[in-house]
Amino acid sequence: MKKTHCAAIDLGATSGRVIVGAYTAESLELTEVHRFPNAFHRLNQHEYWDLGGFVSHIRKGLTEAKKLFPDLVSCGVDTWGVDYALLDKDGRLVTPVHAYRDARTEPLRDKLIASGDDKKLYEWTGLPLINYNTVIQLSESLAAFPHLREAVDRCLLLPDYFNYLLSGKMVNEVSIASTGQLLDLTTGGFSQETLDYFGIPQKWFQGPAKAGMSLGKVRDLTGLEDIDVILAPGHDTSCAFEAIPRIGNDLFVSAGTWLLAGGLTAQSASGDVAYELGVSNERDGQGGYRPNKILLGLWLLEKVLPYFSGKPTNDAEWAALIERADDVGRAEILIDTVDRSLFNPENMKEAIDANLAHQGGKPPADLPGYVSLICDSLGASVANTVDKFCTLTGEVFDNIIVVGGGSKNRLLCQRIADFAGIPVTSYKLEGTTVGNIGYQLLGLGVIDSLDEFRQVVARDIAKHSYRPIS
Repeated sequence: MKKTHCAAIDLGATSGRVIVGAYTAESLELTEVHRFPNAFHRLNQHEYWDLGGFVSHIRKGLTEAKKLFPDLVSCGVDTWGVDYALLDKDGRLVTPVHAYRDARTEPLRDKLIASGDDKKLYEWTGLPLINYNTVIQLSESLAAFPHLREAVDRCLLLPDYFNYLLSGKMVNEVSIASTGQLLDLTTGGFSQETLDYFGIPQKWFQGPAKAGMSLGKVRDLTGLEDIDVILAPGHDTSCAFEAIPRIGNDLFVSAGTWLLAGGLTAQSASGDVAYELGVSNERDGQGGYRPNKILLGLWLLEKVLPYFSGKPTNDAEWAALIERADDVGRAEILIDTVDRSLFNPENMKEAIDANLAHQGGKPPADLPGYVSLICDSLGASVANTVDKFCTLTGEVFDNIIVVGGGSKNRLLCQRIADFAGIPVTSYKLEGTTVGNIGYQLLGLGVIDSLDEFRQVVARDIAKHSYRPIS
């Protein structure tokens, strides 16, 4: 049976990958051809991304993919949300690219919340006011550098920018645009009210475009000129949610650096209750609603590990650490995961210890203790979100589906089940990659719908069920 080969360029906030999917009407096989670490860098008290490094790795990954799979037909890009590149009329970068964890926007966010205007912005966009939202970042940059209004011709969020470098075509894709508080809650277009409020030029944006369209052939890369660049959902979480085969009345959790809990719905989750709960009405690749709650995730674990010797470096060592953490008793006091000091601290261990001390708690004795504490705290955070979504929607969820890197962490999955009091199903599914590839196949005309694609994916998917333990 003929195979169609597509390359998913999946750029996460802490690592990046190029993975090739070989699809037939009966199966999807994935091969990772390139993986690389990723991090932002501090320059004079501000955080920036190394875009040249990203591009170098994208080229290396695609070249290796073509070498291993000569009949590779397409590629698509997804990244984390909100960050962007500002370009002049010739497509040249006007400024360095800030990373979303830069603290430069916090004073503006606090001022807007104090004024009460955050609620007005929520009514317009359906997104809560968070310091890293694209509109907040753009507003800070325009205040610091007013000449940007004249110098800048287009604003492309990062997956859109990488698509432009690959294809030469500038497109604002809908799912990634929705992460930044840029879109109108009702129409799905760019919110004129919001752009006017922040003084952001409307001309910087076009569309937004739905995922699944062809942007043309790869340019300027020898040997790759016959590869189509397909517009995948630019936001990695949208890719992940849209790849998930359904079981029942499911709530989805994409577990990685962040935990994103939510679903795909026909209607937005709006109004006073949604505002109070902080529900983010983002969009899927076709522009449909994808309400979710953004929670602090495995960033806690990633950033606490460097402060311990003997940190795990392979699957066997990770399994041993999780086993030891499972033997640690439940902490009486959990991490307050909405504490802003945990967003990007200089020392995560000290920040967690201070968080606990503020509540009258004591720090764990060792690394297994921190792992146990973090899994408990994240489990409780997800459980609280499940309760909030039940209140908001009036629905009763009978299952939580976990995908992403965190789905491999059996302790995290078990603790989510324990705190939520309902079963958890973890999919051994490269959700982001699979969703990216699904949209490429849709754009190529290989499949007629994502439902058809999900049915194929579900046949071979490895999954594990966790029942609540009281």
